[in-house]
Amino acid sequence: MKNRKLIVSDYDQTFYLNDDDIEENKKAVNEFRKKGNIFIIATGRSYFDFCNKVNLYNFDYDYVIINHGATILDNNDNIIVNFSIKNEIINNIKVDLCLEKSIKWFCCSKLESRADFNYSDLTKINVKYHSKEVAMNINKFINNKYSDYVNSYYVTENSIEIISKETSKLNAINLLLTKLDISKEYVYTIGDGYSDIEMIKYFNGHAMTNSVDELKKNAKKEYESVSKLINEII
Repeated sequence: MKNRKLIVSDYDQTFYLNDDDIEENKKAVNEFRKKGNIFIIATGRSYFDFCNKVNLYNFDYDYVIINHGATILDNNDNIIVNFSIKNEIINNIKVDLCLEKSIKWFCCSKLESRADFNYSDLTKINVKYHSKEVAMNINKFINNKYSDYVNSYYVTENSIEIISKETSKLNAINLLLTKLDISKEYVYTIGDGYSDIEMIKYFNGHAMTNSVDELKKNAKKEYESVSKLINEII
């Protein structure tokens, strides 16, 4: 379909704010997709955690980007592409994460959502610390020391999440655009966190009102709900 549009939305604190808001978002997405447009969720959540939300709220989408861009799936759970962290640096990263300062941690490996560091081909590492300061400091250290190998993001609740340098939400979207043959000018993005900033900068990017300041600075407009953005685009 010529000039069809594509919306990419983060999930937590964006597509989902509360139970009432997600119902409005579901209605807007259904109308958007009925017109032949494409709706994509781009989330930091793992496959298992995302599937739990789909089952709970019963919402529709065309593609999902999980683990901040590490894996792309269609709405039939077929894997389109998957990026793993290089196995040879995992043990070094484990040491530098100072897990003794953490509250909890887990890893993801493709569709395995609660893996150990012993697994091969890890796609994401999540570590939660006792304070934001500790999390931010370790996040900065990992990004500086392993800049050739990984992207590390500070996320909610004093946690950091690490994925392969080969990917990001932005990279995953661009891969899908090649497959779908959609021009950049027809792509709209919306999010609230640090891992959303690149896709907000590159496309027609928008921010939730509760977004981090750096994302707001790069957004065209702020919205209280994804449904309001969708209705404007329609």
